[in-house]
Amino acid sequence: MKEDDVALKEDDEVWVSFGVGKSFRFLAAHEMARALGPDKAQALPMFHALTGCDTVSCFARHGKKRAWTAWTAFSALTQALVDLSTAPNDVDEDAMQTIERFVILLYDRTSTSTDVDKVRYKLFAKNSNVQLIPPTSAAFKQHVR
Repeated sequence: MKEDDVALKEDDEVWVSFGVGKSFRFLAAHEMARALGPDKAQALPMFHALTGCDTVSCFARHGKKRAWTAWTAFSALTQALVDLSTAPNDVDEDAMQTIERFVILLYDRTSTSTDVDKVRYKLFAKNSNVQLIPPTSAAFKQHVR
């Protein structure tokens, strides 16, 4: 199968049924993908999994809306998620560092750190509520894998 056979042609449409009862509607997935652009559309399933889904834990008190805002501000995440979408056996170290930086920004938008454990310590010192700090580096790595 050639790459052209897999890509949606311009006249192809993909619709998704969403909601129940009076809230039921059809969403034009092809229009959303077009608006996002090819890279961000390809990265979207990985973003969904990374930020929590049915089979993967989420970052406590940090939902999709906040994660989307962080992704919008940190566009380097897109390529790391595209790379992960090929389902590699091992996550590339550069991709892991980029995703770690994203998680740091998710918890502290003003941080310049690239070490999740240092950010954990700093945020814990400010507020001892463990739900307000990012995961440990070991837990983070397992979460990404």
